[in-house]
Amino acid sequence: MNILLVGSGATPGHDAVLRALLQAWGHQILEADTDSPADLALLDLDRGVDRVLAHPLRPALGLATFDHPGTAERCQAAGLHTLLFKPVQPAQLRAALQAHTEQPFDYAQALAQADPWIVGVIAPQFMQDWPQQLATLEAAMRAADAPTAHRVAHTLKGLVANFQATPLIRRAQALEADSTQCATPAYQAQVVALRVDLALLDAALAAFCLAHPDAM
Repeated sequence: MNILLVGSGATPGHDAVLRALLQAWGHQILEADTDSPADLALLDLDRGVDRVLAHPLRPALGLATFDHPGTAERCQAAGLHTLLFKPVQPAQLRAALQAHTEQPFDYAQALAQADPWIVGVIAPQFMQDWPQQLATLEAAMRAADAPTAHRVAHTLKGLVANFQATPLIRRAQALEADSTQCATPAYQAQVVALRVDLALLDAALAAFCLAHPDAM
């Protein structure tokens, strides 16, 4: 994969480690001033989250040293799907890269394999409730409230299983298992990714409801 690496210059040692890891995994590193096409942008955000907006290339991964309030939310709003915090662990980086090289999960196709009656009964209430459930999870994360984070992740895991939403099931399982770490940047990044996946499922459910009015 051709990866556009946009470093901050503030942490040259970390940039060098990133470059070495990416090359060891067989990726081609592109510089910011190159004209070659890139498959992915890896953006260091130490000079500001607005760097995301300056690079229209999508998908993109973001790297940040500190978990400033609102960083994850601003990145998600700007189209950045994944946010990692330095020093980045090789396993975390590789998992994030693999997530972007895999084919996107087809939520509509998954719904076609689910029981239409169950989807029809559950979908309207789920679409109404999940934004508040996610807000509760985010509030628990900010308050380091592990029991609430565990409860909400467990509830979401059970609900999305009705829709055959495999990525969401796995992500909710991980958030449930790691709820004692809910105040960490790594957990926050996973919640941001959860929001993106929930929005994709919501769009697929809306289309399903329009196509199957008799199931409602």
